Amino acid sequence: MPKSHLYFPELDSLRFLAFLAVFIHHAPFAGFIEGWETLHRYGWIGVDVFLCLSAFLFAKILFAEHTQKGGINVRYFYLRRLLRIWPLYFAFLAAMLTYQLIAFGWNGGISPRLLGSLTFTDNIFSAFLGYNAAIPYFAHLWTISYEEQVYLFIPWILAFFYRREKRVALLYIGIAALIGSCLRAALVYAEADYLTVWTLPITHFESVLGGLGVGLGLFDKPLQKIPAWIQLAGGLVMLYFVTTLPNVTRLGWESMLTYPLVGAGVSLVLSAVSTRRLGLVSNMMESKSLGYLGKISYGLYVYHILALEAVKKLTEIYIPPERELLFPIAVLAAGLVVTVATSALSYEALEKPFQRMKARFTLIENRAT
Repeated sequence: MPKSHLYFPELDSLRFLAFLAVFIHHAPFAGFIEGWETLHRYGWIGVDVFLCLSAFLFAKILFAEHTQKGGINVRYFYLRRLLRIWPLYFAFLAAMLTYQLIAFGWNGGISPRLLGSLTFTDNIFSAFLGYNAAIPYFAHLWTISYEEQVYLFIPWILAFFYRREKRVALLYIGIAALIGSCLRAALVYAEADYLTVWTLPITHFESVLGGLGVGLGLFDKPLQKIPAWIQLAGGLVMLYFVTTLPNVTRLGWESMLTYPLVGAGVSLVLSAVSTRRLGLVSNMMESKSLGYLGKISYGLYVYHILALEAVKKLTEIYIPPERELLFPIAVLAAGLVVTVATSALSYEALEKPFQRMKARFTLIENRAT
């Protein structure tokens, strides 16, 4: 049976830009340059771009499968996710655990975090125990656990929505947002740690719901009346406003505004970019170079903390950290080069063979699943 094709090249570029924001967030910065410091402090927004993108693409791709094949093959969906995520994830986990054991030995803190990492529940452990410091350079991969939990339910949710009118889907998404907001408000009232909100899908949900809404076409009527440039500008203004609020690391009543603004902002940016009606911006977003970097963005995300730390230690030999401009620029530039090179090699040697296996279970040809 011939396969259908559905591909959004501009979203590969957006995926790389999301990674770049996260990279800047984790890299050293020059505190006396205000714009750089703002990008560093709020680069976590890139995580929400990733979440929004994934939800949007699944809504589009699984709808094409539902329409053209008569339903969603859930088993194939899970197999595609497994072959895309697990090889690199578990290879990196094994490498970092081996490094920990050789360099520092076993300690009691490893067991619970290894359990969380193996069962894709590390985000839950992070919510209550803090980031994973027991396994080196693995703390940021709580997001993989978050996404795996979303993947578990998303084909069933989308299959339910596809069989119903858009207004019904919108109602359910609204109810989910209301419940999540109430849970978050309860945590704010209880003065909980920010990680209890940040790392859990039930309290950090707007970007996923926004991506689903845009992908399902729930906002098509109002959005079609708004030029793509206005959508893009509106989304960026919302994200700029987020940078004027207390950071996500401080959980307070402002958080009840921060998370919805981020979700709405990244959803509007995604909607604008996906129209391909942004002139020069759209042409740039369809660049093959940016597209390739987006294609290897999973590896970029996995390796970047390790690469930054290695480059930082090496740079300190030649440039003292007291050089407040030269040192962060050197680490940022060299760290990005090392991350890209490592990810490209990893993609070719480790990920691509599993990508070829994944093609056997792909019913709608695309770059996302």
